[in-house]
Amino acid sequence: MRVIVIGASHAGIGFVDAMRRNGFDGELVLIDSLVGQPLERPPLSKAFLCADGEDDGRFALRKADWFADNRIELIDGCRVAAIHPDARQIETASGEHMSYDRLVLAIGATPRRLPAAAHMSGVFELRHPDDAAGLRAAAADASSAIVIGGGYIGLEVAATLVKSGKDVTVIEAAPRLLARVASPAISSFFAGLHADAGTKVITDAGVEDIAADHGGFSHVTLSDGRQLLADMLVVGIGVTPETALAEKAGIETGNGILVDSDMQTSMAGIYAIGDGALQRDSAYGIRIESVHNAQDSAERAAATINGHAPPAVQAPWFWSEQFGLRLQSAGIVPAAADDLVCLRRPGKRADGFSIWSFRGGELCAVEAVGDPAGYMLGKACLEKGLSPTHDSVTDAAFDMKAFVAAK
Repeated sequence: MRVIVIGASHAGIGFVDAMRRNGFDGELVLIDSLVGQPLERPPLSKAFLCADGEDDGRFALRKADWFADNRIELIDGCRVAAIHPDARQIETASGEHMSYDRLVLAIGATPRRLPAAAHMSGVFELRHPDDAAGLRAAAADASSAIVIGGGYIGLEVAATLVKSGKDVTVIEAAPRLLARVASPAISSFFAGLHADAGTKVITDAGVEDIAADHGGFSHVTLSDGRQLLADMLVVGIGVTPETALAEKAGIETGNGILVDSDMQTSMAGIYAIGDGALQRDSAYGIRIESVHNAQDSAERAAATINGHAPPAVQAPWFWSEQFGLRLQSAGIVPAAADDLVCLRRPGKRADGFSIWSFRGGELCAVEAVGDPAGYMLGKACLEKGLSPTHDSVTDAAFDMKAFVAAK
């Protein structure tokens, strides 16, 4: 059997790794549009931006010899232009046709762009290693930066730039930071953390215009008329799933490439994994953009194709690191829920805590800052379908570990 994988980030590499670990002996071909060794994505907004660039290989997803040792053919710098499902072939931009028995789409998502900043130098997005390398080079000569977008990526970049001595302003259109992904309590905590570090945070603010001077970024004009000047602009306003290749091939899409619980698309023999895939029967009803989802969906597709047992079901989990503090979260905080109740539980470590979010009496998410034990217990509750009472969550003396173990 010959399996071709399009996309060599966390999902694509996780898939071929799972296939070999579970005894698959057929051909594995991994195609990536980017040139060079595939790198980890989470460090791109953090440690990568601080690195000197001479040893970026330490961020590699796998060492170079891993591909050869596992008989995985890695083809980099190759763009796939079309899928021909009837012939079970893909066509590259250079016109080459490659046959497959199974095809896995791990093509991810693309950063949303601001039309006003198109083709303007000094403006950066952050998705790929090349994006991060460009941002890092520009930051070396900059003293100030504006970040549009107060989600995880925007705040991580802002924290990294502030730590390196830059004057940073974060602009967020929503009334609070992390509005789409975190509870109000966590939003407030990180807003305070950034303010204490010197980040200027502006929420509930629209961007009216992005101006250039001789082709290079100059300033941002907000909807209230304020003008903010900086040496560079970082845009972090979310991503759009890559669906064009699938749509062209007649594969069903809708805010992602639609798949079933086995990661099978509407087209026989074709699977989709990672940020660009959306499970039709997902309990959460949304695409989940995370390293965990990339790895989990990769393992599930591998199990389906290879015939081995799929991984155990886990609650979706995420993490972020800003100013040396790590946020760990499990589950999904409903973005718009009138009946959301968020309760704070003190952690075992000094200043550590967790936020437990409920809809009615049902636990839906746990977010922990400096409290790995609280995170693990909350995650276990979610995976076992347990919902402790509101009073037990806020009671530091309540033995949550015993509560989880008894069920």
